[in-house]
Amino acid sequence: MSFFSFDRERWIPIGKDFMAGSVGGMSSMLTGHPFDTIKVMLQDGSGNVPKFKNGWQALKYTVQMDGIRGVYRGLSVPLVSVSFINSIFFVTNNHCQKLFHPNNDTLIPYHKVAAAGAIAGGTISFFLTPRDLIKSKLQVQSRNTNLLSTVTTKGEPPRQFYKGPIDVIRQIIRKDGFLGLFKGLRPTLARDIPGDMVYFTMYEFMKRKLSALSKSSGHPEHFPAWVAIGAGGCAGMSFWASIYPLDVIKTRIQTQPEPAIYKGIIHCAKEIYRKEGIATFYKGFSATILRAFPTSAVNFFMYETTKKMLNSKIDDQDLSSIGLEAT
Repeated sequence: MSFFSFDRERWIPIGKDFMAGSVGGMSSMLTGHPFDTIKVMLQDGSGNVPKFKNGWQALKYTVQMDGIRGVYRGLSVPLVSVSFINSIFFVTNNHCQKLFHPNNDTLIPYHKVAAAGAIAGGTISFFLTPRDLIKSKLQVQSRNTNLLSTVTTKGEPPRQFYKGPIDVIRQIIRKDGFLGLFKGLRPTLARDIPGDMVYFTMYEFMKRKLSALSKSSGHPEHFPAWVAIGAGGCAGMSFWASIYPLDVIKTRIQTQPEPAIYKGIIHCAKEIYRKEGIATFYKGFSATILRAFPTSAVNFFMYETTKKMLNSKIDDQDLSSIGLEAT
């Protein structure tokens, strides 16, 4: 009987985090994917699409070629995977926070929040790498057949269209084996470990500051819904502001033509700087920041709201004792 009780206490919270993370991830993906498409097209170095001066130019090109559905190109892969990845993300972070700071009666120190975020970021990098590789290859495919017929890479014929995510996976495995799906793992780790340290630390910091401004009082986890929106949005912006050049390098490595141009992170950074200048490391930054606030705000809002609902249903507790108060 004691074993059953222990098992329930351990796995029910993990199940709640998993379900809440799934809802938050899918909601944020639907909100932000068009901005992500523009970001990747601005960062692209494959030669499949023109060099754009700004996000508006990339958007106009995409809509002209594919219509409005073009901004949702490559959505199927992240949409299918995001519920699982975001769930792992939140489960890992929350588990590490509880492991580092088991005392629920006091606030967790920021350095422990950062450590938990680093572990969560490192963990999901192994899932994000193949997802982003497939997504990016689909996003940068040119739909302009006239352009494609004139674009070559180092004298090679124009690159073949991918028919969809399954075709991308098939071609990668046929050429590079299963490990080819993890092309870009190192820059993803270099981006997400420090980035998610900042991400969760900023969320916790802003949540405390905004909660103090609200009329809610008592336990620090009792806060209105708008606090999750504000803190989540700030967390998303801080993530991208802290690591954006690494994201450009990751995209370049994952979308580079064959034969490969870049040998690694440092070599890629040097080549970009030598050929295109420092400004290239911030191509697509405006679109990303515009996307960061709403997507991250939606992610945390839906996560906290879903978790509150699950707590009230599963534990039969009063809503006001869970965290998110009605506004």
